[in-house]
Amino acid sequence: MGQYGDERRRFPRSRRGVPMVDLTGPGVLNHVDNISANGVLCHTVKPVPLMTRMSIALELPGGGGARIDAEGVVVRCDRDDQGDEHYKVAILFTKLDDEEHEAIRRYVETDIAQAGV
Repeated sequence: MGQYGDERRRFPRSRRGVPMVDLTGPGVLNHVDNISANGVLCHTVKPVPLMTRMSIALELPGGGGARIDAEGVVVRCDRDDQGDEHYKVAILFTKLDDEEHEAIRRYVETDIAQAGV
């Protein structure tokens, strides 16, 4: 068992969503479900093809309110349980500077500690 229970991922994830802006497309990304220092899981209203490159901006809640400007690639797109025309899109970060990576890591660590996980 890992440091965060049954989690086997390299980076733990926050279960709290964060505000997000899709900077490359027609605004298909509309909600972040969770975030890690490795990527994000978003909800969309239409499918996004695998390996689509995206530029996104995230605003981390909390005292610092850090803005994260990242680039990533879509590694998964599945229908969501919410009904027709809703999808879950996993984006793997491909470009994220060290300070932004560290800000996300700290945010997730704090969020997990506050949740008592």
